[in-house]
Amino acid sequence: MTDKELVFAYLHNGSDEKLHLVWADLRVMYLANCNLSGADLSCANLSWANLTNANLSGSNLKGANLSGANLSGVDLTCADLTGADLSGADLTKAKLSHSKLLDVNLTGATLKDADVCDANLLFANLLAANLLDSNFSNADLSFVNLSYVDLTGSNLSNAFLLEANLSSANLSKANLSSTDLTGANLSDANLTDTDLTSANLTKANLTNTALNGACLKGTNLNGAVIARNNFFYNYSNSVQFSMMNLSGDKL
Repeated sequence: MTDKELVFAYLHNGSDEKLHLVWADLRVMYLANCNLSGADLSCANLSWANLTNANLSGSNLKGANLSGANLSGVDLTCADLTGADLSGADLTKAKLSHSKLLDVNLTGATLKDADVCDANLLFANLLAANLLDSNFSNADLSFVNLSYVDLTGSNLSNAFLLEANLSSANLSKANLSSTDLTGANLSDANLTDTDLTSANLTKANLTNTALNGACLKGTNLNGAVIARNNFFYNYSNSVQFSMMNLSGDKL
């Protein structure tokens, strides 16, 4: 039997055992609304597959190829996607809370309205991804490439973004309260109307960063680079400075 036939048989028989298909070839397969919770699909090829609203909670997708796949509404809660390729995938309204996304490739992916809270995305690549209105609260995004992403209206409260690359990212109206952005690169980023209350921006790069209307109450800017922007000029009337630590800033 082919890998696809094995999956069809598994779903048809309704077995209580977890599906085990390492290195399976499931390209372009239609698996919408299927229950694959706890499945071992590590290194499987699911490129361009349709997994709309599928249940993959607790599944093993380490090293899997999900590039171009339709994962809108999918449940990947507590799944392990370490090293997986999700470039160009559609994860609109996907559930990814508590998932492992270490070193994952999400270049150009869509995660609009996705729930990624408490997930681990260390060293992930999200270049030019659409993260509009997504929830990354308490997630670990340290050393992640988030350049040119759209995080408009997203929730990143209490998240860790140590040395993350957010250059040219759109973070307007995002919630970054109590977020750790130590050493992060925010050059040319848009932080208009962003909530940075009690955020840690120690040694962050804010060169050419737009901060019009941003809330910086209790923000730590110790050692941050604030150069060639209008932080203290055009935007000074709408930025909140109370309790801010500006020692060592380069202006």
